[in-house]
Amino acid sequence: MADKNYPKDDKLRALHHFVPQSYLRRFAIDGKPDQIYAYELDKEPYPSNVKNVAAQRDLYTYTEQSTGDENAALENVFAEIDDKGANLLHKLDSMPDGYFTLPEKEQADLLTYIAYLHTRNIQERKHRATSMGQMSLVYLKTLASNKDKFHQDTFKVFGEKYDQEKIEQTRLSVLDDKFEIEYDYMDQHFLGDTLSITKDLYLILMERKQAVLVSTKGTSKVFVTSDNPVTHYGLPEQKALGLGYINAIFQIPITPTRCILLINKNMEMSTFDYGGNDVDHINFFTYYYADRWIFSNIKSKRISQMFKDHRATKPHTRISSPFNRKTKDDEL
Repeated sequence: MADKNYPKDDKLRALHHFVPQSYLRRFAIDGKPDQIYAYELDKEPYPSNVKNVAAQRDLYTYTEQSTGDENAALENVFAEIDDKGANLLHKLDSMPDGYFTLPEKEQADLLTYIAYLHTRNIQERKHRATSMGQMSLVYLKTLASNKDKFHQDTFKVFGEKYDQEKIEQTRLSVLDDKFEIEYDYMDQHFLGDTLSITKDLYLILMERKQAVLVSTKGTSKVFVTSDNPVTHYGLPEQKALGLGYINAIFQIPITPTRCILLINKNMEMSTFDYGGNDVDHINFFTYYYADRWIFSNIKSKRISQMFKDHRATKPHTRISSPFNRKTKDDEL
């Protein structure tokens, strides 16, 4: 266990930001460059310093299998990725709306930044843990459907502690959907699981997507962001196929008035000036996939109400594989 009097720059026992502070400052309150309005369900929006939100202690700390030592080196890796991303977003501020390309190295750095923002957050870990719990429960129900084998297998596990009556109660609870399996999303497994999909996502973004800048010139409404700033969605005609990365539209708001869309190269857009309904459409997915917080440069009852109305209230499965599968997001 690390000493409680660890240095301030020690990455162990420290707050690890899964949304970069440099990104959140782009949504700062006017005249307060380090503060944003934070929205939580059933709370009044409140101003907060960016260092105090979208972070969790030891989020990227892992244990070295060979030595058993704790390591937080990932924080340094993400810091480098975040610095490059921040510089590129600053560069985009002076570029016009519409399709854009960057030099190859800068394009790679921007898409790396976006891909990791999509996979390194708490929401993605929770989805992975929920999915594993659901799959484990399906497997357990399959076992429970065979009464004799279920008791035989549990007897092998418990030995002298085997209690037939209690085991039977458990078996029936499983079959009656009264049994749940939950995994701790902070388990090291889910750190590796979420980050492992980043390469596949990066390649899809690089090879199949084109980048577009859109703005809110047609409305006074603003883009909001969240603790899960990179979201994706499919077109209505793709709903029955399930949402995979290949056919999805990705979005990341980069200021209250601008947003990056990553769309398939065969898609065309007729306008880059977004009106109120378009902004609401972008914001809907930000609300829906947020974990705890929505962030904005303004304090607005409308934003609070829309967050309450549109945030997902039930666990939903995201398909992170590049292949389309039969499962799909709930309520989408």
